[in-house]
Amino acid sequence: MINRKCILSVCLCLVMFMLAGCVQMRELTEEEQDIVAEYSAGIVLQHAENYKKRLEKQENPAAPESSQPPQATAAPENTPEPAQAAASGEEPSLTQVSLDDLYQVSGMEVKYTSYKSCDKYSNQITAHEGEWFYIVNFSVTNTTKKPLKVDLSERGIKYLLNVDGSEYQAHPSFLDNGGMAFLETKIPAGASEKAVVVFRVPEKAKNPGSATVTVRDEGKCETEIRLK
Repeated sequence: MINRKCILSVCLCLVMFMLAGCVQMRELTEEEQDIVAEYSAGIVLQHAENYKKRLEKQENPAAPESSQPPQATAAPENTPEPAQAAASGEEPSLTQVSLDDLYQVSGMEVKYTSYKSCDKYSNQITAHEGEWFYIVNFSVTNTTKKPLKVDLSERGIKYLLNVDGSEYQAHPSFLDNGGMAFLETKIPAGASEKAVVVFRVPEKAKNPGSATVTVRDEGKCETEIRLK
């Protein structure tokens, strides 16, 4: 709070000064009046607590700015995008092997012998209207000196016929041994046995320009046979 005694003293001095001026018949100039007013206001404000506090705050030196250079923000590393996989629908090529290496049955030798394009199979099976058969013949030989048991029924080996660019899957052969696709038989020592693969195709494919059969052990290897 402002000291009241000081304020009264200042006011009294001003009054006396003004009266003295009146006695002497002397008027103050505007500049002198401004000086007196500024001096009086300064004395009054010196005793005001709020004004002191404002002075103290202003007199506190401002916090020095950091002289350290600003740290540069590290640029994000360019993470290479994973290469896009080829969008081709083609299956990866498999290793080309011989028939014996594909079947991998010790003591068994397999050979392609011939094929037949017909509308009737083993006298009991006749093609439907607009349908045709391709009968692909194989010879399976036991090269050992004792009976050889062969079971390919659970191997899942695929047989695909390609006729002039069109592909067809194998059908059951209806033979006792199940044919090559499901061969399950017992071959005497040194003997051979016939096994076939049967394909059903449209009748228009009965006279092919080119025909091949692919024998495939899925995900491992395959053999391509040109029919002739």
